[in-house]
Amino acid sequence: MSENRKVKSPLLTGRTLFAGILLMLVLLAEVFFDTWCAVQCRRTGYEIVKAGRQQEELIETRRKLQIELVHLKSPQVLGTRARTELGMITPKPEQIVRVP
Repeated sequence: MSENRKVKSPLLTGRTLFAGILLMLVLLAEVFFDTWCAVQCRRTGYEIVKAGRQQEELIETRRKLQIELVHLKSPQVLGTRARTELGMITPKPEQIVRVP
């Protein structure tokens, strides 16, 4: 009767154990990769928000500088600066030479 008995193979053979460990390593690598992708996506989102804020600040700075440039080019400011900083005066009528 011993010949009719079937020999049960162990459930965890070397090949099955290797396949199971390999599968677990692949799944673990996939989880790490997915986590890394999510972190990079979040980081990129933060960088986009930061760049948007910098852009708004630069636009505001440009607007202020344009206003300041218009102010500095105004005749009143130019005249005041010419008199105070450069010591210029308005010429008298006899000092004006007309070129034909």
